[in-house]
Amino acid sequence: MRLPILSAALALATVGCATSGFDKLYPGMSSHQVVEAMGSGPSRAQEYPDSSTAWYYGDDRCVLMRDDKLVAKATSEDNATINTPMVSVRDTSKALCAPEGYAAAEQRQQTIETPFGSLKGNIDPKAAYEKVKGVVTGKGGEQAPAQTEASTPSTEGAQTASPTP
Repeated sequence: MRLPILSAALALATVGCATSGFDKLYPGMSSHQVVEAMGSGPSRAQEYPDSSTAWYYGDDRCVLMRDDKLVAKATSEDNATINTPMVSVRDTSKALCAPEGYAAAEQRQQTIETPFGSLKGNIDPKAAYEKVKGVVTGKGGEQAPAQTEASTPSTEGAQTASPTP
């Protein structure tokens, strides 16, 4: 009985020590302290005319440095998540660090995971809806002109092929 309690206490203590370097960052830190806390330098950097620099750690975390001091930090945020047994959809605003007055366009990424594979990128919801609607109705998402009996060629004695969805 003591062994499970001891194991649970040890597991909780280990989780408490697993704080990422990004969580330890605060405004006013020097660039050396940021690199030390993160364990490495940034994967990419973007310089601005006001002599500030955005340091990106992967696609999901960034810090804004000015005059060798940390000014701000940001992480990617999930805006919406849908989970069903067949499909999972996630809309994410990517981390963006830009100084005031240098507003950059927000970068978003949608991820759709299905049993058949995953799609990542900027997905237009209306276009996705039309595509799915077309697959379900068998119309390919486009409105084709209706064909009348009068305009249908004669198929006497010929086999007709049914459309495949």
